[in-house]
Amino acid sequence: MSWKERLRGSAPPQSPPSTPAAPTRAAPRKMAALLMLGALASKILGFAREILMAQVLGASLLADGYRGAVTVILLPLCFLQNESAPAILIPMLQRAQSEGRAPRLLASLCCALTLAAIAVMLCVQALGAWWIDLMLGGFTPEAKALTLSYVEIMSVAMPASVLVNTLAAGEIALGKTRLSNLRAGLLNLSMIIGLALYAFLGWFGALAWPFTLSFNALALFGLWSRYGERTLDPSGAHPAMILAAGREFLWRLRPLLAIPFAEQTQVWIERLAASRNVTGAVASLDYSRTLSDTALLLVSQPIGLAYMSSYRKDESHHQIEAIARLILALTVPASAFVFVFASDIVRLVFFRGAFSETGLLLASATLRGVSIGLWASTLGWILLRHLNSEGRNARATLIVVGAYLVNIVINALGARLAPPLGLGMLLIGLGESARSLTLLAGTTWTLPNRGRLMSLICVAAAPGAAMLAVGWMIETQASALAPRLIAGVAACAVCTAAGSFLLLPQLRDASLSKLRILLRTGEAP
Repeated sequence: MSWKERLRGSAPPQSPPSTPAAPTRAAPRKMAALLMLGALASKILGFAREILMAQVLGASLLADGYRGAVTVILLPLCFLQNESAPAILIPMLQRAQSEGRAPRLLASLCCALTLAAIAVMLCVQALGAWWIDLMLGGFTPEAKALTLSYVEIMSVAMPASVLVNTLAAGEIALGKTRLSNLRAGLLNLSMIIGLALYAFLGWFGALAWPFTLSFNALALFGLWSRYGERTLDPSGAHPAMILAAGREFLWRLRPLLAIPFAEQTQVWIERLAASRNVTGAVASLDYSRTLSDTALLLVSQPIGLAYMSSYRKDESHHQIEAIARLILALTVPASAFVFVFASDIVRLVFFRGAFSETGLLLASATLRGVSIGLWASTLGWILLRHLNSEGRNARATLIVVGAYLVNIVINALGARLAPPLGLGMLLIGLGESARSLTLLAGTTWTLPNRGRLMSLICVAAAPGAAMLAVGWMIETQASALAPRLIAGVAACAVCTAAGSFLLLPQLRDASLSKLRILLRTGEAP
């Protein structure tokens, strides 16, 4: 035992101070705010990327090939970096931090997961043509060859992507968010650079190489920054430690393994159904998802990760109810707005340059189908994080797999029937909404206060129904795009305010108190 350890051991035991409780309660708000700011910056770049892609590529063969390549290289990494990975890595690293071995464990996990990603990369490169044919069977031979060309370049980023995700989980365990915020933003920026280079050079490789280089550069930056801050200890790169960390990760992943497999199957069937539609359907699916994923990226993921990092069992039910009230007040009217004005939103954001009427029809149909369950997805993923924080991973896995199975059945029906154009894309969107509703129903049912949550959902349905009714009236009365959307946004704001008044008692009481003060002031002589 060193002299420092003996000195610590001889010190009188200290009673836990009472003051840190406030920072503990403030931590989730601070972390959620930081993650939301990063997600907002990433979303702005993502919008710029999609607008530029719609103008340069549109819903074309080139766009389908590029989108298909991204799916082909990221889908096999689901079990290493999807939603279940942070749910395992963050608690592991938090416990190791309390034991003083977090830097070594982070290094061991980085090595173990990156080596696994390298093995997956080699398999994708060796079996690329077969994998593309399996994933995107509806593509023409020309589209498959183009996708394979992209995959050969972009697959080099697979190990770096997993490494960045692992380092980001290590940062979140320490209460930091830098890599999490940089990851998505840099990906969007690299795609914007690639589109700009393609517009000037006309070389398809200009789309792929910035994607690959950006991930590898961010991985090197993450290693350098973690090492510089002494939160990454190279001694953890010992083979025995790497093997032990990898085995512990896989052991903890065991109850969640069904999630990445279900997710892979769902994405595969979805892409297969879209590829059997018309050229541009895969790209249109991603254009609509850029709009629909806003709530997930800006709200549910940051709040869910912040909730996990500061979970307190004695306050969990109150936290969940407060979060549910806020989410329902914001997202239910917004989902109704997107459902009514889906075509106008797609036209406003994407309809320029190479984006055609066919792309407009496909993207708006998908967005309309997805919007039905947009509010449920936002709240459902937050409630799922609650189950992860309580260690109920098996129950969480069962719920997520069940939700994906519902989506798979609907997408398989679409792939089998292959309905044309907008109808087929609407069916894909409805499958995603069915998954979201199943996820919310399953997570809500596991909570002791499920009755309270169900009553809140019923209350939130009132402003949502009002938004639908007013939106349909605006659609039938206004003929021009701009007045329609302005009136729709105003109606959505009013319905959101009404929902907040119904669901947020503190806001309601404060508003009524302020109103009473104003009325008394007006009555004063």
